[in-house]
Order: sequence, then structure tokens, then C-alpha cells
Amino acid sequence: MARSKINYTDSISTLDLSYGSSIEEIKEAYRKLAKQYHPDVYQLDSGERFKEINAAYRFLRKYPDPPENPTYQPPTQTTYNNRRGEEDQKRRAYYKRKEEKKEQEAHQKSEMFKWVFAKVKPIIFLMVIFNCLLAIDYFLPDVKEEVGISKIETVRVISKYSSSSSSYTYNAHLSNGKAFRLSKSEIGKIDMVEKFELKRSRIFQEPITLRLKSKQDVVLFNEYGLFRVFGFIIPSSLFLIIAYFFLVKNSDYRLTIFLILMIISVFQLFLVI
Repeated sequence: MARSKINYTDSISTLDLSYGSSIEEIKEAYRKLAKQYHPDVYQLDSGERFKEINAAYRFLRKYPDPPENPTYQPPTQTTYNNRRGEEDQKRRAYYKRKEEKKEQEAHQKSEMFKWVFAKVKPIIFLMVIFNCLLAIDYFLPDVKEEVGISKIETVRVISKYSSSSSSYTYNAHLSNGKAFRLSKSEIGKIDMVEKFELKRSRIFQEPITLRLKSKQDVVLFNEYGLFRVFGFIIPSSLFLIIAYFFLVKNSDYRLTIFLILMIISVFQLFLVI
């Protein structure tokens, strides 16, 4: 049976040659042995010797020069499979390291979010309390008190499509320290010497309406107020808080919700103060 692994030394030995034989010597030795051990002539081994001679000659024709290492053996299918197995092992090891790194990064990110959420939890609870108080304040009966107007100032000028058409907004400073936003159409109804009945919320004292004491049919609405213009912010904040605690599990989305709540809370405080 022909050898499955062939090297230079074995091939030279099979053809009865010496180390470093020339290509002509290799051809001559092959022709001589091939005639001697051809299956039609030599029938003692079922052609196995002839197969070895052919295999040795094919190898020496491809690699006629002796290697520096006499035991050198060119890559065979077995060697190729071994190398491929080693490459597969390296590939699996690479992806394993990559997966471990990914898991480590995910763990670190998870720990970071836990730390962040632990720090912001008291702030979220303050937002819950604040918005619940705003909601309660909205539904409680309004408080009425008599006030006067100490000063009126222009706080905003909005230019429209032409310079001849402008809209003015005014801030009326009340005697109780609160401010009441009025439009241009309402400013003509104001007489600073008269007294007004202010309707405000109970907890945060948010101004809602002004009514002239002498003319009960003249009612002025606070143009820019938490309960009038931005009342939708309160239920929106409460919904976001519920989503933060119960509906959203993704840490990135929860952090985004917290940042939105922070912006809303700052805006609410600006309107209330």
C-alpha cells in the first residue's frame, strides 16, 4: 500500500537514490524501477511497490531539490486539515474573546445605569410629588382675593409679516407679588386705580383670572400660565413617570425619559415661581 505521508528522504530511499540526486538521476532510477516492478512483471504485492515508486517519483518531480531539513515533508491533506483545525480553533477563540468583551462591556454598562438610576431616584420621587401637587392644585377650588396693579410693562414684541403689524404682550405686577400676563386687546380694559378680584390656585397661588370689582362682566385671563396654556404638561409628566417606573425596561430609553422629565420640571418651576 502506498504511503499516505511522503517526504524527500522517503522518496529518495524508495528510488534507491542518494541525497541530492539530480533530476536526470531521478528519471533514470524511476524508469528502471518502474519496468522492474510493473504489475504485469512483478505480481507478488498486487502492485503496491509500483504505487510507491510512482508516488516517490511524482513527489521528486515536484520537489527535486533537497530541503535544508532532510525530514522536511510538504503539506499533505492531513497537514492541511490540521492547519485548518488550528485556524478554526483560533477563530473560535477570537469570537469567544470578542463575546466575553461584549458581555463585559454590557455588564459595565448595566452597572453604570444601576448607579445612575440609584442617584436619580430621589429626583424622580420629587418630580412625582411636585406633579401630584400640581394636579391636586388644579382640581382644588380656586381662592379669590382683592388685589391692585402696581405696574405694567411690555415683556415681548412679536413682529409679524409686516413691520406695521405687531403683537404686544404685557406683564401686570399685582400687589400680592404675582405677575399676570395680558394681551394687547385686554390692556385697554385695565385701570390701575381700580381694584380687582384675583382668582388663583390654592397651593402654588398660580394666577388664573382677574375680574374688575366695579365691572363684574370684565374678566381677564392669564395669557401665559401653567394651568391655562401649559396644563397638558402635568398629565404628560405623570405619564412619563409611570413609563419610567413600570412600562420602559430599556436603560437607554429610561435615561432619555429622565432627561425629558428634568427639562419639563425646570420649565414648570419657571412658570410657578
